[in-house]
Order: sequence, then C-alpha cells, then structure tokens
Amino acid sequence: MRIATLQSAQVAMSGITARQAEQDRLQNQMSTGLRVNAPGDDPVAAAQAELARSRLARIAQDQRAAQLSSTLLTSADNSLAQGVDVLQGMRDSLVAAGNGSYSLAERKILAEQLSAARDRLLAVANTRDSTGGYVFSGQGTPDAPVSGNSLPSYDPLAGQQRIGADGRFASNVDGRAAFVALPQGNGVFVPASVPGNTGAASIDAGRVTDATLLTGHDYRITVTGAAGGLQYTVDDLTTGANVSTGNTFASGGVIDIAGQRVVVTGVPQPGDRFDLKPAGQQSVFQTVDDAIALLRDGTLSPSAYSERLQAVQTSLDGAVDRMVFLRTQVGEELNTTDAAFAANGQLELATESRRSDLRDLDYARAVSDMQVNQTALQAALKSYASFARLSLFDSLN
Repeated sequence: MRIATLQSAQVAMSGITARQAEQDRLQNQMSTGLRVNAPGDDPVAAAQAELARSRLARIAQDQRAAQLSSTLLTSADNSLAQGVDVLQGMRDSLVAAGNGSYSLAERKILAEQLSAARDRLLAVANTRDSTGGYVFSGQGTPDAPVSGNSLPSYDPLAGQQRIGADGRFASNVDGRAAFVALPQGNGVFVPASVPGNTGAASIDAGRVTDATLLTGHDYRITVTGAAGGLQYTVDDLTTGANVSTGNTFASGGVIDIAGQRVVVTGVPQPGDRFDLKPAGQQSVFQTVDDAIALLRDGTLSPSAYSERLQAVQTSLDGAVDRMVFLRTQVGEELNTTDAAFAANGQLELATESRRSDLRDLDYARAVSDMQVNQTALQAALKSYASFARLSLFDSLN
C-alpha cells in the first residue's frame, strides 16, 4: 500500500492545527477562569448557566425589595411605639382627671397636656420614612396622609403598598387602621345617658357577655316606679318591641340586654333613660378632642362627668389596643421579611454554586490538560519536522 507524501503532510498538519486550537481554547479558559466561554463549548451547561444567571438576577431584585421593606417596617414599628407611648400618656392624664378632688382649673391643665400630646400624635401619624414618603401612607400619597388639625382626616386609599416578587413585602402601613377607623367605646356598643335626665345616675361603658346574642339593635333602658321602689323597662328601639318590664332597679346592679351587660350607678329619677347603640367608628383625634372638651367643661354634674370620662377612657383604651395590635402585625411582617431575606440568601448561595459548577474552570484539571496537550503538540511538531526533511536523496544515500 502506498501513502502519498502530500497526504501524509496534510494529515500531520491537521493534527498540529487541532492541537494548537485546543491549546488556544485551554489558554482562553485559563485567562477567563471559565470552562464555558461560548455556547459551543458546552451547549447544555451554557443553557443551564444562563437560567441560573436569570434566577440570580431575580433573587437580587427580591433581596433589594426585602431590605427596603425591612428598613421601612422598622420605621413603622418605631413610629407605632412612639404612638403607643403618647396614648399611654394620655391615658394617665385621663386617669388623673378622675380624681374627684381636682378643681376645674386642674382639669384644664390636664386638658392642655392632652392638647400637646394630640399634636405629637398627629406628627407620629405623618412620620416620613427613609425614602421621603410617609410611613402610614396606605395606598400612597404625595402629601401628609393625615391632614387638617381641628378634625384630621385620612386622605389616601385604605390598604397597603407591597413590593418584591408577588408583592411579598410590605413597604408601609395603612394609617386608617391606626388613627382613623377606630371602634367607639367597647368596640361593640356604646351606652349613654339620654340628654335631659334629671337624676344623679350614670351608665358604664358596658361589655359583651355573649356574642351569639348580639342583634345590632338600638335599646333603651327607662327608669320607672317611684323613689324607694324604682324599676326599669327595656325596649328595642329598632323593632319597637318591649324586651322586658317591671325589673327592679338597684344602683350598681347589672343589666343584661341581648348579650350586652351594663351597670347603672347612682340615683336616677323616674323617667330617666339610657341608650345602647351599636358602636361606630371615629378617629383617635376625635376621642382626644372629646376628652379635652370634657375636661374644660365646668357645667356637668358629677355623674355626667364620670360617665363621659369613662366613655372617653374606654375609647382611648381601644385606640391603644388597636395600635399595639397593629405594631404586632408590623412585627410579624418584619419577621417574615427578615426570614425571606435569609432564605433568599441561602438560595442565592446555592444558585451561585450551581452556576459555578456549570461554567467555572477547574484550574488543576485545566493545567493538566494544557500540559498534556502541549506535550502532544510538541511531539507532533517534531514528528512533522522530521517527516518534512525526508527526501528521495536521503533514501539513495
């Protein structure tokens, strides 16, 4: 069998060229530190590495959102803590106002303290966050969320802005729930003396004893009988029906009406009436304004003053409870955000590790491959050089 010299030379040169190309590829990998520099290097690994890169970009975006949310929620938590402190201070002032030995002048001093605390509470409601927005901005507003001074209103739409993938993280708090949409009294119903009562009796803030019996109706207690033998009747003002009649009245005794319990204390006169109405909503600022007006009013009887003072105390207690509950919710949101940030960190690490496995270069193996290929290339060059020197004259000699 005869092998042409030209063919042998071409085969040898092709081998040298392939070895040189492989050497160039290995040198390129060494210089970039990547095993896959182009899709052709490893199509499957290149595609999976690109998917990992996209996932890392989404994780990084979610991490930025989580970090921002954590910062903003921390601001909200601090603001709510200030709000709770302000409300507790107001509550202390109202407790002091219940001291029967206080004069009208001393009550007015407490009213001034409440007025100053009210201004601080309004400032808390309009606290700015680190981005220049407002902590309690609901669905968002360029202006202060709680506007006005005489009777502040909440201007933004109720709700909460959320950021991150699928809106996972809260970026603010709905101020309506914290400062404006607060239940009156005990949160279910509001007892009150009917204007025009002539006796010296007051009704307490009441409480619910059986929620299954609640009807949401208006009820009226009417004192009947005569001194020394007072009685009372109960009427459902919503339906016009009489609920009970001929009940013996005793100061400080409980009166149960459709799952609602109240206590009337003092000495009423026949014909005096007390109403129970379903609780509505009012802002904490309205409650404070009512308290300030009460402390400045010197025309009320002791029983009327005591009743109204207990009513505003109960409403203020509800405002404190609501703000504490809202702070708890913010704390839970903050914990969830921090947990998501930590989980994303672990996912980012795992994804980065997977991406590295797919495309990064194993330097030890690359050096070994380069050395092997370099040896083979040198051998091929020597072999070709020896072959190229051969001629017919060499054979004749």
